[in-house]
Amino acid sequence: MLRFAARTHPGFIREKNEDRFYVPTEIGPYIFAVADGMGGHAAGEVASSLSVKTLDTNISMVSEKLNHFDLTYMQNFLEDCILEANKKILDVQDEQPNLKGMGTTFTVAFFLNNELLVGHIGDSQAYIFYESGFSQITEDHSLVTELVKSGEIKPEEVYNHPQRHLLTRALGTAPLLKTDFYVKPIQSGNYVLLCTDGLTTMLRPAEIREIIINGADLETTADQLLKKANDLGGPDNITFVLIHII
Repeated sequence: MLRFAARTHPGFIREKNEDRFYVPTEIGPYIFAVADGMGGHAAGEVASSLSVKTLDTNISMVSEKLNHFDLTYMQNFLEDCILEANKKILDVQDEQPNLKGMGTTFTVAFFLNNELLVGHIGDSQAYIFYESGFSQITEDHSLVTELVKSGEIKPEEVYNHPQRHLLTRALGTAPLLKTDFYVKPIQSGNYVLLCTDGLTTMLRPAEIREIIINGADLETTADQLLKKANDLGGPDNITFVLIHII
């Protein structure tokens, strides 16, 4: 059984909220997603909305069947959704030149029994938090991640690097797009967090874990995470889905 809370906020600097999220209906299937649009003006909002709407449309067509499929089928299903969304974003740019350059991150999670499947493009992130610690599931598709891997900068320099927002992979930027997939075991008591970088730029994972583990309930915890990120300046849109495995 899962419980979840979702929040999205423009922050205190940006005029618009270009983030979007997806959560399931009461009957499932247990699919969640976050998307962080980019491109300025209305373009980022268009790209992130298209990604979430495409996912929603595809789920609604086969929703009653999805919980009966295994993770291999679901990976193929989610990858098809992402590729379709990517094509739609590219097509819109061709049709409306003023939207050229738009794109979006996309991180989606599917829960089945005691396993978690995550599909990922961009620098939004997925984490598992538990009583004794946490683990980051996804790896950012960003320039600073490549710089860390090559040894040119230290991991702690990522947060303040002037090029930290430059992505190496995003929906809407290329016709051929690779999605990273991860499968992780989960158990009762775990928390899974999907979030855009508006949250993780302000709060380090250890700080997020502290708030989650000490939270009175899921809704209060979600409010506290959002408030803390905004209290620290809220320079970017903040969006996240927090899921508790009961």
